[in-house]
Amino acid sequence: MSKNILNKKYNFLRPIKTKSLVRMGRNMVGGYIVDLEIIEKTNTLISLGFGPEWSFEDEFLKIKDNGKIIIYDHGLTTVPYLREILKYLRRLIMFRGSLKSLIDRFKNYRDYKDFFNQKKVKHYNEKITYPSTTKNCADLSKVVSRQDEDSEIILKIDIQSNEYKIINQIIEHSNKINLLIMQFYWIDKNEKIFEESIKNLKTKYEIIHIHANNHHNTLENGLPKMLEITFFNKKFSPKNLEYNSEFPIKELDFSSHPGKKDISFVFQK
Repeated sequence: MSKNILNKKYNFLRPIKTKSLVRMGRNMVGGYIVDLEIIEKTNTLISLGFGPEWSFEDEFLKIKDNGKIIIYDHGLTTVPYLREILKYLRRLIMFRGSLKSLIDRFKNYRDYKDFFNQKKVKHYNEKITYPSTTKNCADLSKVVSRQDEDSEIILKIDIQSNEYKIINQIIEHSNKINLLIMQFYWIDKNEKIFEESIKNLKTKYEIIHIHANNHHNTLENGLPKMLEITFFNKKFSPKNLEYNSEFPIKELDFSSHPGKKDISFVFQK
């Protein structure tokens, strides 16, 4: 697998080494790399943006018996699952589909309902942005204000470019956020603001892992257009910082798009 050698100007993205990196969630998009020791110090997972997949959230609840999950997504509904059931029912009736395919769609619907019916899981039908101008929107300050005083938070963000709008609030509430997992979108169109965002975040957090989402390719200079980055609060930083330079990491990282090769890159030392 050929590796893109990144220009030294991108060394601000180099993750520090930690002893307890693990993967939570499935071995494709939806799974993320975290520090297990920090997970053990948290009690609340807040997911901003939520796709049709919750393996990360499921694993969090398995690790944290007393944990709770707060989800913000203004597009969550059972309608897509019911449409899939009807679609495959029609196929079965017309002898174009299998009973197994229909049963699988019922299972997906049941799993969705079972997950959100848990007492430990709460969903707000609100869009995350800044400023939050309507009753169906929320900014991060509003999200944090709804949490208990003793909340120790993992913040997972996948809000399709709105992440750039809440960077200052992530910094403002760093006293409550132990671990931060972010999808950065359209870096090719936002390279300057992306760089500013990372450098500002690093006043309060350290990067501990980075992975290229290969649903998008790279810039001409080798920088991926979409990155999954995990940070932890600087209060957990080791005294002597060492850095990882080559990614992906074998047996931790997996291709986001299983039909495509993972994007490999190296930071210059």
